[in-house]
Amino acid sequence: MKASLAALAALVLLPLPSLSQSTAPPYIPSGKTGYEDRHPEGLFALVVVAHGQEMVMGNARSFQIIPVKPSETFSADVPEIFVVFQLHQHDSEFKVYGRWVVEKGDGVPANHVLGTDVMLLMTEDESGYLSLKRPPAGWPVGDYKVQIFTGTGLSDMDPIGTLRFKVLPAKTAS
Repeated sequence: MKASLAALAALVLLPLPSLSQSTAPPYIPSGKTGYEDRHPEGLFALVVVAHGQEMVMGNARSFQIIPVKPSETFSADVPEIFVVFQLHQHDSEFKVYGRWVVEKGDGVPANHVLGTDVMLLMTEDESGYLSLKRPPAGWPVGDYKVQIFTGTGLSDMDPIGTLRFKVLPAKTAS
């Protein structure tokens, strides 16, 4: 009886290795951060880089924001570049942040942060957009990325993914 009580106590007090979670961070090959080269997923039903956005009446008599002329290349003279997204159903308000980075461009250092944008989404919102206006000196020709984060404030931003696009000299982009 005492032996079975001791065995039962050991099972309750000592966690089984197969049921415990590792405290080590997940292995991420090639020095990547885990989200950097991945298209945003999960919360997003659709997310694209576009020349513009338009608000239209949706099926449920609610407004939808849709992309205008989605593209992965932009001319250096475009006035503004947009990230337009549609969301899966969500049950609380949150913010979507975008950090616009020139990965490699003419006249700017590598990984130069060009700007940020944020949009507050309420529970009834099904879509949204982020944008960045052309800098005063113009868009540097080169490779860009927009890092997407979600959260409720600056202290709890979670990385979601990255969108990439190119800025080409004026009159050569789509």
